[in-house]
Amino acid sequence: MTTVAPGFQQIQTSSSAANRSILILYTTLYREGGAQFRKAAQTLAREKEQEFPALAVQARAVESKKEFLDVFAEISAAGGSIEELHFIGHSGVYGIMFGTRKWPEQFSPFEWKHMEIPFAQNARAYFHACRTGRWFAPFFARTFQVKSYGYHWYTTLSRSKDRFAWERKREETLHVISCTGKKSHGLMGSLSKHLGLARSYALTAFCPNSDRIDTTYDSVAELYDNTFEDIAVREDELRWLVNQLGDASEFRVLDIGCGNGAFLAKLAPGLREAVGVDISAKMLEQARKKNAPNKHLSFAQLNGPDLPFPDASFDRVISVLAYRYLDWDPIMKEIQRVLKPGGEFIVIDMVAAPTKLSEIPFFLRCKLKAYTQRIFHRGYFQALRKMVTDRRWQNMLKHNPIRSEHEMRWYLESRFPGRKGELINVGWSSRILAFRTGPIEKGKVVELTYP
Repeated sequence: MTTVAPGFQQIQTSSSAANRSILILYTTLYREGGAQFRKAAQTLAREKEQEFPALAVQARAVESKKEFLDVFAEISAAGGSIEELHFIGHSGVYGIMFGTRKWPEQFSPFEWKHMEIPFAQNARAYFHACRTGRWFAPFFARTFQVKSYGYHWYTTLSRSKDRFAWERKREETLHVISCTGKKSHGLMGSLSKHLGLARSYALTAFCPNSDRIDTTYDSVAELYDNTFEDIAVREDELRWLVNQLGDASEFRVLDIGCGNGAFLAKLAPGLREAVGVDISAKMLEQARKKNAPNKHLSFAQLNGPDLPFPDASFDRVISVLAYRYLDWDPIMKEIQRVLKPGGEFIVIDMVAAPTKLSEIPFFLRCKLKAYTQRIFHRGYFQALRKMVTDRRWQNMLKHNPIRSEHEMRWYLESRFPGRKGELINVGWSSRILAFRTGPIEKGKVVELTYP
């Protein structure tokens, strides 16, 4: 019997392989299914014991980013390595979720890239969670150079591996599977699932790729600028932003993810001073050209989530149609650092969610407005069609996914209790969510378990 850290399941293994392990991590608190995730982890642990009798199999619940990292630190300190890493739980677009709905946690791309995981040579990583095969598993494979697996569709828990089968109370066997369902395939998908006709999908494998992938807007900067030469076409976002800023004649404003500087160009007449920052050098070139007459506007390139400004530098920080790409916890800490006492953070972004029945009237009004725009902004729609059909744009989107509405809502509303997000536009599968923090108290920093 191996000696394992507190909280690990004790599994029979040979002493010669004590330093090599199969690690199964799971969560129980973030959303529903915690008890089932524990049972699925135990089922997987038993299967791995039989499949790899010479390896230590460890299963552990981790409820925060810190606990997740502590596991790797323990293994590294003992001189161990991980042959297989498994995660069972819930996932957001950018990876596995920890904490609770009231205080969700998720590693940002920046945090993943600066993480050390003691993988063995030819190790593999498996993410038994919804939609991990769309962005996160391929990102993980590139980042850690290990073959990684994820599910493209939603997941469920089943006593059968091959098809959905309801859990039985006293049965200890439970598996995470992916199959048709209401969220992925509509009502017919749900019917097929519950009739036991839906066979499970296999995990999708992603091999390591050391080729450099440009995840910025550099390759599409000119296309983007031609499309949004005049940001007045985003009238809902512009109107809401102007209303929230109010009289900004004495404000110093920071725009994070400023892109081609179109929003700052519209706001410029009412601002004392503003700075736009972005990771894309090509987009910043467009921003500087567009705002050449606005001497009170300046632009700087970001490299990571650190903001290159002193404490208490800005009255307002805004992020328009860019927050989904940012490293949320690290950048939020920085935003609160550079804001003056009583300063505010204002966010407008696109998020993913299907239209609800209760939203149909709002949806129809938004659609009518969009069709009316086609009359007055024909050039915009022609440029937009050219941009979205361009391979460079499609490749960029593949590496910059849209966040789920609930993912962004729960994050922002948990960090600023009492403040609620507001929908300002609704489409079939995406919508525009706006959020204003209200005055942020001096010295207030969001609680983080990591970093």
